[in-house]
Amino acid sequence: MTEAENRENLVSQALDGLVRVGTVTDRQMDKRLVRVWFNDDNLPSGWMPVIISQDVTPDYEYDDPQWTEFDTEDKVPQAGETKYVPHKHKIKRKPYMPKVGDQVLVVYLPIWNADGFVIGGIQKWR
Repeated sequence: MTEAENRENLVSQALDGLVRVGTVTDRQMDKRLVRVWFNDDNLPSGWMPVIISQDVTPDYEYDDPQWTEFDTEDKVPQAGETKYVPHKHKIKRKPYMPKVGDQVLVVYLPIWNADGFVIGGIQKWR
């Protein structure tokens, strides 16, 4: 084996297992932790944190409620009204947290027996 092939083999071995796909089997909402099942080796993960998504508005503390408003798109009378009444709806924004059964992308730190973390879902939400 040449030196270049040896280096490529070492890099490949180092990266093997760093990025994985698994299925969420349990979650702790209050701590933003999940457990993931990996089909390729039939093993569960330990508890792993979920990365905070950008759905959190930076102007607020993380734990503060984050409300936003949007205008109603349907401009026809509703619920017995005789004419359209302009109005807005409030929605509460929260950071992404996968559900049990969701497929997720997991990244492990490149050291032996490293901690991993979920960087996001890889299939459509239900």
